[in-house]
Amino acid sequence: MEKMAPESEKIKRAREKLKRKLTKLDAQVNKAALMRKNREIHRWIERHAGSRITLQNKSIALFNENKSPAKLSRKVEGVAATLQELLKQA
Repeated sequence: MEKMAPESEKIKRAREKLKRKLTKLDAQVNKAALMRKNREIHRWIERHAGSRITLQNKSIALFNENKSPAKLSRKVEGVAATLQELLKQA
C-alpha cells in the first residue's frame, strides 16, 4: 500500500472549515425546524390552491402507444440507414 503525502495547511484549513459548516447545518436540522418547514409548505399549497387543476375532470396518459413518437436523432437515423443498406445488400 502506498503512503499518502501529508496534507498541506491549506487543505487542513479547508477541511476544518467544511466540518464546521456541516456541523452548523446539522444543528439547524431539528424537529422544530422540520415542523416549521412543514407549515410553510402547507401554507404555500393553500395560497396556490386556486391555480390548481382538478385532475378528476382530465384524462392523463403517460404513454400513448407511440401514436406521437419523438423524432429520431441524427445518429439513430444514420444507424437505421446503414442497417437498411446492409439488409438490401444481403
